[in-house]
Amino acid sequence: TTLLNLVNSDKLRHLGNPTAGKFKGLPFLLKILDVKDMLSIQVHPNKSMAEIGFERENQLGIALDAPNRNYKDDNHKPEMMVALSEFWLLHGFSNHIAQTIDRYDFLKPFKSLYEEKGIKGLYGHLLNLPQQEVNLVLEKHAQTIIPLYQDGKLPKSGPDFWAARAMLNLCKDGQYDKGIFSIYLMNILHLKKGEGIFQGAGLLHAYLEGQNIELMSNSDNVLRAGLTNKYIDIPELLAQTSFDITIPILLPVNTKGG
Repeated sequence: TTLLNLVNSDKLRHLGNPTAGKFKGLPFLLKILDVKDMLSIQVHPNKSMAEIGFERENQLGIALDAPNRNYKDDNHKPEMMVALSEFWLLHGFSNHIAQTIDRYDFLKPFKSLYEEKGIKGLYGHLLNLPQQEVNLVLEKHAQTIIPLYQDGKLPKSGPDFWAARAMLNLCKDGQYDKGIFSIYLMNILHLKKGEGIFQGAGLLHAYLEGQNIELMSNSDNVLRAGLTNKYIDIPELLAQTSFDITIPILLPVNTKGG
């Protein structure tokens, strides 16, 4: 018996009257994750946008289990996570994008675009590049960083490490995942065991490696930006993403109780 079926069999009994009346179901999800392979770069809508998107797709007749369905429910999905081991993740847009563009030759052609249109203009342009152009932009960089990755010469704190891993694991036959661009524009965080972080609506993020506990609102609304073979709706993703610079706030967690 699944937890969902158990709850739905008698909501008043399993949730209590206040929770069943307010939330109509289980209000939260708690997950324990072992991230061995990088998870997709993604963003979650806020509550009002989830309600609008869910109703819109219902009106369009898109089945709840359809692969091109963005909104599986009408709820938001703010997430709190606590690291159970050393944990690596991408978390929001970096404050050092200009310096990153200057550092990497494959990004330099986009410098003027970034200066003119900011993060939103740059990111939207990169995600909308034709696949053939993506391959041309990333191929030469891949030839540089993959041998360094294989020789153990790239630090996990830098984007080249994760980009090379993605190229080896997710990019076949010279077809490069557009999510690789995101790695160079986002904060790369290293959490120690017991540290936590909050990820609210609109914040682009991705889990890269490690074990954690997640506590989140009960929702399956995920808009993906890359590092995945699942459905990607670029216009909807861009509409729900916050393009503000993110200054990460790591939260120390009391693991001893009391």
